[in-house]
Amino acid sequence: MSELSIITGQTKMADVIHKNYLLLPVINRFGIKLGFGDRTVEEICSDAKINLSFFLDIINTYHNEYYFPKEKMQEYPVQLIVDYLKETHNYYKNKILPEIEEKIELLIKSCPVDCDNLKLIEEFYKEYKNELEYHLNNEEEKFFPYIIALTESQQSMQNLTEIKEKYNFSYEIHNSEHESVVAKLFDFKNILIKYLPPTYDQDLGNNLLSDLFVFEKDLNDHERLEDVILLPALQKIENQLEKEK
Repeated sequence: MSELSIITGQTKMADVIHKNYLLLPVINRFGIKLGFGDRTVEEICSDAKINLSFFLDIINTYHNEYYFPKEKMQEYPVQLIVDYLKETHNYYKNKILPEIEEKIELLIKSCPVDCDNLKLIEEFYKEYKNELEYHLNNEEEKFFPYIIALTESQQSMQNLTEIKEKYNFSYEIHNSEHESVVAKLFDFKNILIKYLPPTYDQDLGNNLLSDLFVFEKDLNDHERLEDVILLPALQKIENQLEKEK
């Protein structure tokens, strides 16, 4: 891994975007907007009261596929990670999913004849969108509150059984939903690549497919944070509470 590939606190925030423009929505999730001037990452994080170390680890994780300081990230407060993941959910639900749907509608309008495959593609996407939104809402209503409740269990004096009953969180269901939304996004890309009718607008189709590849990478990084950081943290707390019974 090249030293130049790592973003540091002394890197100018503008240079972060020049290195990798796909990081812009990740930066936005921290409440940081364009207009960086020549300020460094450290200066901007300090002004915005953002945890610099966490910001850098998230940015570098998305920027470099070989960068993932698992042990270090597992030491961050659970609430910090949950807050970031919630912002990611908002980005998916309020921007990514509606924009993809809009591009599919434009693609259908661009097709003059033999458009049945496009209609099937639209139906597949709507089913996928509903499934992903259901999964994201489940995380917000069960998974995130459950792990926060576990971290606060000593102060609240709740025991593990009470917390489990309250939030009804299931590892098996959560993992199954994870695998399904990732696999179906790949399937959706594959359908576009293999079965778009020849009469579609090529530029619209290429733009849609490009967006899906970017979304897939973002979603995989998102799932990795949950699977490698939050789930082990959850299991560790559960084990500790079991011992205290």
